[in-house]
Amino acid sequence: MNRRQSSKVITVMLCSTFIIGAIPSVSFAESKYQSEIDRIKTKRSEVKEKTDATNNKIADIKHDQQAVVAELEKLDARMKVTKQKVNQTEDAVNSGKVQISKLKEEIKFIEERIESRQELLKNRMRSLQKAGGMVSYIDVILGANSFGDLIQRMSAVQTIMKADEDIIKQQNSDLKEVSAKKDDLTAKQAKIESDLASLKSLKNQLTSQVSEKNKLMASLKERESEAHEDVLNLKEQDQLLASQQAAMQKALEIAKKQAEERAKKEAAEKAAAAKAAAEAAKRKAEAEKNKPSTSSSHSSGSGSSGNSSSSSSSTGSSDSTPTVSSGNFTRPANGYISSGFGQRSFEGGEFHEGVDIASAGSVPVVAAADGVVIRAYVSSTYGNCVFITHNIDGQVWTTVYAHLASFNVSTGQTVSKGMQIGYMGNSGHSTGQHLHFELHKGEWNYAKTNAVDPMKYINF
Repeated sequence: MNRRQSSKVITVMLCSTFIIGAIPSVSFAESKYQSEIDRIKTKRSEVKEKTDATNNKIADIKHDQQAVVAELEKLDARMKVTKQKVNQTEDAVNSGKVQISKLKEEIKFIEERIESRQELLKNRMRSLQKAGGMVSYIDVILGANSFGDLIQRMSAVQTIMKADEDIIKQQNSDLKEVSAKKDDLTAKQAKIESDLASLKSLKNQLTSQVSEKNKLMASLKERESEAHEDVLNLKEQDQLLASQQAAMQKALEIAKKQAEERAKKEAAEKAAAAKAAAEAAKRKAEAEKNKPSTSSSHSSGSGSSGNSSSSSSSTGSSDSTPTVSSGNFTRPANGYISSGFGQRSFEGGEFHEGVDIASAGSVPVVAAADGVVIRAYVSSTYGNCVFITHNIDGQVWTTVYAHLASFNVSTGQTVSKGMQIGYMGNSGHSTGQHLHFELHKGEWNYAKTNAVDPMKYINF
């Protein structure tokens, strides 16, 4: 009985020793995942700061837009007043044109009258010159036959001289009037043309200012649209990082549980082996003690064949489903490599952070390794896509499957190596049916600094 108790105590101590010995590997995996989760938290904090900064930028842009709207309203009010003034001035111009037309007629009439008088005066002057000037008037008076005739002749001479004076006065008056009317005409025309030119200049200036303000408003609207797009991109980043954080947390729990189960299993196996060795030693000691008896004790060894884990995994899917290969990762889809990892010679020479696998028809896409789905959703650029996190020997990996026709897994789902997750497609920013596949050593980030060449880790 004491021996049995002693054997149990030894077994328990051995199991404890083995379990404790397995703890460092669990802690190592937990530490690895925790560091990745902490990095994601930091990146989410950075994304939040960028989002807040972009939202503040949008608020500033909206404030600028309000200021532009206020200025446009003022310009619009001034434009209305200016248009009214332009209309009034144009009416005045039209009225002035009528007045000018009348003035021109009056001037023409006066000029004709002046010309008529001028001709009369010329004739009178010619008559005077022929008669010797004023002497003709004396001859007329002296030639009277009687006193009565003299009175009549003197009265006639005075009347003629008075008529000549009136003609000259009227002529001078008409000449002055014509000159004044012409000056008035010139002044009115100049003023109207000046006012109209000033108003048209102001109108053009206001139109130019309105055009500039409208251009500024269009620019602000474009900046606001870009800022909103940035916010959406940042929001998508944050959602992906949040999903990645949750998936890693779940993968960490799975890794811890698997490590604990392995540790317990290994501890149990080693304890059983230790117990068997102890019992064999005990039997051997008893056999030595009872050596005179020739009974040979054959210990039928219960050959514990170790876990023959045949890791040849059969997918059992259609011919187009890739065969699950050995190693850490398996090929995610059948087809040819249409574009490799690295700098491209087309599309502006941008860097390609993955490989493109192309094929026609209905082509299944499988998980490259065991893991947890970070996110399965529709991206603005990747189209239908799936992100998966993996823990391989304590190292965190992330795989991305983009441009899918459809996917049949959900966020947070546990997947196994070779498990179908969707079909190859042409969704998102794509120019033909293919699978864009990325492999990241560590967590996924927007800058894709952890991206590695999948062809160095997977046999394509």
